[in-house]
Amino acid sequence: MAKKDRTRIDYMPGQAAFDALALASEMFPTLKPQALLDKLLITGLCALEWKPPALYGSNRDAWRLPEQFRTVPESAKD
Repeated sequence: MAKKDRTRIDYMPGQAAFDALALASEMFPTLKPQALLDKLLITGLCALEWKPPALYGSNRDAWRLPEQFRTVPESAKD
């Protein structure tokens, strides 16, 4: 996806999130900051269902959200 087609999100994390980000960057030292944030966000969402996705490599454009997360579940619409 071209940069011009991406949505820009400015985010100022709280201290706990900042600390978690620092720890995650040590766990995945080869990932660039944007790829790390993408990986953590996708994995975090999937962890809510206890099925973390396989996000191999550092090419974040190749990562895909699992099919079951592409729509809002009926249970979340209440």
